Amino acid sequence: MEINPNDQKPTPPVSRKKISSWSIAILSIVLLAAVAGAWLIFTPDNQTIEPAKTVTSIDLSSDKIPESKEPGQPIQQAQIEKKNLLVENLDPDQKDVAPLAENQDLPAQQQCDLLADNLIVFFKHLDNESYIKEFKLNQPALQYFSELTTKLLANPPVVSRESDDLYTILTNMAHFFRIIGRQNILLMKGILDRERDKIEDVAAELYKWIIVEKCTGETFQMNAPLDKVYEYAGFFLNTMGGRSYLFRRDSRSRLLVNYYAILIVDRANKKNMNQYGLDIKEIIPKLVEEIEATNQLIYKEDYIDSLLDLQERYQN
Repeated sequence: MEINPNDQKPTPPVSRKKISSWSIAILSIVLLAAVAGAWLIFTPDNQTIEPAKTVTSIDLSSDKIPESKEPGQPIQQAQIEKKNLLVENLDPDQKDVAPLAENQDLPAQQQCDLLADNLIVFFKHLDNESYIKEFKLNQPALQYFSELTTKLLANPPVVSRESDDLYTILTNMAHFFRIIGRQNILLMKGILDRERDKIEDVAAELYKWIIVEKCTGETFQMNAPLDKVYEYAGFFLNTMGGRSYLFRRDSRSRLLVNYYAILIVDRANKKNMNQYGLDIKEIIPKLVEEIEATNQLIYKEDYIDSLLDLQERYQN
């Protein structure tokens, strides 16, 4: 039986609505893949770096406080005697640092020299470590990390209005991968894991180096101005990308970053440099509770004391 061509029904035109639906579906799949990729990139690599011991912690975005497996001293009893934090001859810009370097009653320039000496010793120590040599830096660790710091500070993340569009959220989530790459992320994770007994002292000395304006790069070649570091403090405290990155790290590293981020924002307040209007008043008591619940920090009581001082000041 022959089919009359005239009897055939014409092929209906492709619906624009269907095309639009397919486009949206494809775009959604691509975005989900990007998010999944960012998550995999920043998830700790257990095959490369041994994971740090975990402890029960508190989500800063939640008011719920989980029970600690090894609860520390109650917060009400945390008002222990200061460990030379408020020395009469100490520069006012250094009074909120915990812990402080030894010989803290020295003049500012001599303290800068002491800080530089201590930090140089640490980076020379890294040069001799076998796990650092495996990364083949091809230059001294101090020079390598100085250049890495300069690169990060020159390319800050988005701090304000991050949630205005999905692209900004995704770029913030992948910020460190985009700027310094996966290999350098693994390098820093390795140092945080292998140098547990030194990292708190190094963090305190680096913070002190930043806030003491008289310390210059003549003795220690790492320049990190307060206004540049403030961008990263806001990133970790105030953005989805920064906070999601921290909550995939071990609790000790996360607590230290949050602690010094709060100190940096407080310093910015004192210098009238808090351009994004970051509010740390509600963050401080939650971080106090979280530090109280951990047993991973050497200078735990010092951090609590400093935060309680800040909490009292911001409540007035």
